[in-house]
Amino acid sequence: MSELYQADGPQDCLTLPLLLDKQVAPLLAQASRLELKLVVGELMFSFPVTLSHSFAYPEQAELSAPSITCEIGTNDISASSISHGGHPRAWRLPAPAHIQLKRANGKPLAAEIRDLSINGMRLLSRRSLFSPEKSTLQPRVQTLLLVVGEEELRCEVTLVRERKGPAFWLTAVQFQLNGADQRTLSDFVFQGFLAQKEKKQAP
Repeated sequence: MSELYQADGPQDCLTLPLLLDKQVAPLLAQASRLELKLVVGELMFSFPVTLSHSFAYPEQAELSAPSITCEIGTNDISASSISHGGHPRAWRLPAPAHIQLKRANGKPLAAEIRDLSINGMRLLSRRSLFSPEKSTLQPRVQTLLLVVGEEELRCEVTLVRERKGPAFWLTAVQFQLNGADQRTLSDFVFQGFLAQKEKKQAP
């Protein structure tokens, strides 16, 4: 997997040759989404696939950065076997570096990202990050900015749960991003996964 990104910087796509039966080509032309799934232990990588070139010639498949899922209760990149019947969730990158969290007005959010996935995160803070709502039936939502390198990813975060501990609040939120921002975050999380994997394998 580390071959997907070269040492001089991340690549948008990796191009692979793909041989297709001619009878399959019309189905692929009608597909709204195409993915390549890779299972490694208890982790599943779903690579978005884009087909290019004419069907009269060998196809080229372009793989973008994958989403990573694992079974609930598992987040170990070295898990050795996948069990069937579990419920998958997005893999979390622990204590991500080189990423900042801001409020919609651009001011830094007084919180530390404990872990980050492609659709949510858990935050540590010294006070509650969400104002109390009069109606408990309405989801508690606010706009935050995830700053990844030079990119600002605008996301509407929804409170999942928050808990007050002896010294810190632990807050879990979910969010959705537009297509371009989602690819940026997927790439960031995947590179974090690869860095963790290389660190574990280092002598």
